[in-house]
Amino acid sequence: MKNEKVHKIAEGNTAEIFEIDDKKVLKLFKTGYSKSTVYHEYDNHCMVSRVMENIPEMFEFVEKNQRFGFTMEKVQGKSLASLMLSHDTFEQAMEIFASLHKNWLTKTMDAAVPYTEWMLHMLSGKSNVGDLVDKIKNLPSGNSLCHGDFHPYNIILPSEKDFVIIDFANVCKAPKEYDVARTYFLLKQAVMEKTLAGLYLKKMHMEYSDIRAYIEVLEILRPYEL
Repeated sequence: MKNEKVHKIAEGNTAEIFEIDDKKVLKLFKTGYSKSTVYHEYDNHCMVSRVMENIPEMFEFVEKNQRFGFTMEKVQGKSLASLMLSHDTFEQAMEIFASLHKNWLTKTMDAAVPYTEWMLHMLSGKSNVGDLVDKIKNLPSGNSLCHGDFHPYNIILPSEKDFVIIDFANVCKAPKEYDVARTYFLLKQAVMEKTLAGLYLKKMHMEYSDIRAYIEVLEILRPYEL
């Protein structure tokens, strides 16, 4: 890394993306993110790549100027969200989105962190959360591979026929209904088609009653994630 020249091409809430060359980028987390937190995402990415296709190749874990990150395959293209924002391609994009998520949820991952453990970690050290902790502990267990952040901005289309799924910080094992609930919850907050979340749920062949218990927890937990 010391001899590689990089320039920033993107920035998010947690990390900056630097281009190393035409095939490789560096995702470097901002100051304050611990080595263990960043390595957790690195490990999730490696774990997912063993069972899923269409995942960017991971190269190496990196420490640079007391910040942590990793190098991975460069992915270029528009997000699936761009198709959802167009009236002409909305229906096609929704079909693709639901199909990809259904396929994702056919996988199992015993080695992943249980979703309730991730939720409880969010509340560690927080006061007046006893009722929420009880709700979380009463949720069912499961071993479906859950992305935890499956939304159309995390699906990149290098071409009309190809797709790549990115961002694995929240990967966990849980009942598949949990991941559907996470996506439904995120889509409800999106500035897109107003009926997007409801249409997504319909295409996943689920009812709101199937995910209600998870939504009730996610709504209360959300401020602790941000």
